[in-house]
Amino acid sequence: MTTLTALNAISNVTNEMPSGVIIVDTSGRIIGYNRASERVFGGMLSRGMLTDVVIESCDLQQMLERCLKTGEVFTRVEFNVPGDTLQNKRIGINLSPITGEQGEVQGAFCLLSDLTEIVELQRQIKLKDNFAALGEMSAGIAHEFKNSIATIMGYSQLSVCETNVEVLQSYAREIQKESKSMSTIITDFLNFARPVHPSIREADLIELLDGAISDVRNLRPGCCEIIRDFRSTRATLPCDSTLMRQVFVNLILNAADAAADNENRNGLIRVSIEQTRDRDLPTLTITVEDNGPGIPVANLSKIFLPFFTTKPQGTGLGLSLAQKIVIAHNGRIEARNANPHGTRFFISLPLPA
Repeated sequence: MTTLTALNAISNVTNEMPSGVIIVDTSGRIIGYNRASERVFGGMLSRGMLTDVVIESCDLQQMLERCLKTGEVFTRVEFNVPGDTLQNKRIGINLSPITGEQGEVQGAFCLLSDLTEIVELQRQIKLKDNFAALGEMSAGIAHEFKNSIATIMGYSQLSVCETNVEVLQSYAREIQKESKSMSTIITDFLNFARPVHPSIREADLIELLDGAISDVRNLRPGCCEIIRDFRSTRATLPCDSTLMRQVFVNLILNAADAAADNENRNGLIRVSIEQTRDRDLPTLTITVEDNGPGIPVANLSKIFLPFFTTKPQGTGLGLSLAQKIVIAHNGRIEARNANPHGTRFFISLPLPA
């Protein structure tokens, strides 16, 4: 009896399994399945081709061919299945080859589970989180605008009864300052809300970092020492150089503000770049570290939220926009407090294969 025949013969055992089991031959035709599989497919499962049961049949066909020809194993791959209603079902599939005594592939073993309820729950949680984030963002905008409008109205009312020209001019300057602040908030918000469409070109991140460091030195002359700690002379990567430089300037400026906010230490920033591995993939990691007071633990999880800021003049959109740009480059950004002082920001960008 072949391995395939033996597995087919014990289908009565698999009928008691909560997970769906489907067995196919070397042509991809279904030759056995259990009751759980029938429940997943709403009783519509037949002994046809495995690729006929999912919507993304081409993707499954490629996986199945690789499994049957090379013995490749696929785990936790998700597909859509037509449901009884207008909504599709979501299933997870694990695909493994069935081999004979000589190691030859005789078919494939498909273990599947119905993920529809879990996916719907995740969607509802994400929707709830999105509404919560929208609420926080709206509250942030309202807070900033209310402060500015109160200031503008206050000076406007004082101006009605004021006859001294110099005093009136000082009121006008305050009104102009608050109006400019509101304009900045609107501009930053529109930049954040606008979809990011990177213009990808090969760029040297070391050159971009050097340019960002130069920009910060011009914007904050003498505020602190910036140490350039690069492990290589060139680090090329396909990216939008304008957007990435914007991210680097933002992080280094934040580090400069933090480094200047210490009582007993000279302000110090260290900018480094090195090739690492993230999830076993080649990655360029950029680190911006300061020796400031650090971020309160309660705020670490909030710093990338729109309009969250601890700066008196900050809009709270800089880090949100930086995160959005990094994600658009398939990267990730995170922050950790350094020991004993300061904060480290890490940007991980995948290198092309």
